Amino acid sequence: SADSLQQVAEGEGGGDRLDPLEEALEALERLVRGATERLRGAGAVQHGSATLPALQRLRAAVRRARTGEGEELKEPLAATLQALDLEVPAALADVIRTVLRRLEKLPREPSPLHRPSFLPVRDGPAASLPAWMPPSRVVGGFYVLRALGSGAVGSVFAACRAEQRRDPRAERFALKVPEYDAAAARTLSEEQFLEMFREEAGALLALPEHPNLPRFVTFDAGARPKPILVMELVEGPTLERVLPTGELTMARALRILDGVAAGLEVMHAAGLGHLDLKPANVILRRREAREDAVLVDFGLAGRQVRPGCGTAEYGAPEIWLGQAQVRGTRPQPVDVYAFGCLAFEVLTGQVLFRGGSELELLAQHHAHDGMPPGVAALLGDPRSADVAQMLRLALRRDPADRASIPELRLHLRRLAESMGSFGWPLPIPLR
Repeated sequence: SADSLQQVAEGEGGGDRLDPLEEALEALERLVRGATERLRGAGAVQHGSATLPALQRLRAAVRRARTGEGEELKEPLAATLQALDLEVPAALADVIRTVLRRLEKLPREPSPLHRPSFLPVRDGPAASLPAWMPPSRVVGGFYVLRALGSGAVGSVFAACRAEQRRDPRAERFALKVPEYDAAAARTLSEEQFLEMFREEAGALLALPEHPNLPRFVTFDAGARPKPILVMELVEGPTLERVLPTGELTMARALRILDGVAAGLEVMHAAGLGHLDLKPANVILRRREAREDAVLVDFGLAGRQVRPGCGTAEYGAPEIWLGQAQVRGTRPQPVDVYAFGCLAFEVLTGQVLFRGGSELELLAQHHAHDGMPPGVAALLGDPRSADVAQMLRLALRRDPADRASIPELRLHLRRLAESMGSFGWPLPIPLR
């Protein structure tokens, strides 16, 4: 439906109009990977996707081309179409090709005259908004542009200030709205749940500005129909998207991990935990020549650990206990354990804990004391033994035995000195 490269590059909510295509192709790749593992076994050799990196280069070329600074789109477009032909089922590739070939014909700037699209324009963002959203889309003085995602305890929306809704250059924000769900909240009443949201939103607002954390803007407990926490909308690919592309170097991987740890260090110094650390909640933000790993999605963040908080592949053993056992548990060691799982994945390209169900993953988290099979395999190779020792300090079963984030950052600095020139990913020796 875009009538110019500017419209393609400047989609609503801070993204661009190629973003849904990348998400769909990423989902397709995950589906193929999962099917391959089930049919051929977990050790099956799988080649990295060429389509996703090609599409990312095309997106970058579109952004440059619409300002007149970049090269023609012909070469990156041809590379994307070639990858589609090789990796995507023919019927789907035909549809994508039809859309992408329009890019070469689009002008840089929109025409002053409105021209109908070759496809009917659909109001996608409105269709994905929840039933409680006011028809005006204005909540607490902010105009909701589109939904960004939802979880067990809340939803996040891209928004701008209501008075700037028609300004394409207006700053975009991430609007966090609590959503009470009795099953997700476990033993909390709705009143207790909202009170906890207020307390923890206030604590997040008190955090100092830091390059590895989003800027927290305001908290409005009186916003109608729901209270809101407003923060900077961080733009860039998630670590979850970058890992399958195979474009990391060991030096970059270690820098990303140190950035994640730096953000956690600031939170932990304030007594807060993120409590849902995983690759999908780390955005790699580029500003000129600098790349920062920024923590996002603070739906579970706070001073209190709740049973089942976090994500199964990265969840510390103690979060799977009942309410009585979890009460009084400090949030910092939960983040440290998740950081150990994340670090293994970032350095090796492999998920540390993998299972067909949450119950199976829970059993794996409880079956080791810092040396799950993947880490033990690294310990057996002199090149990766230091990595295994660092991960062991993060993954101990008893939270009191785990290292602190500042201690892990010291290990990361030593690894950067000794391993910065290693190839990526770090191989996992067969046992």
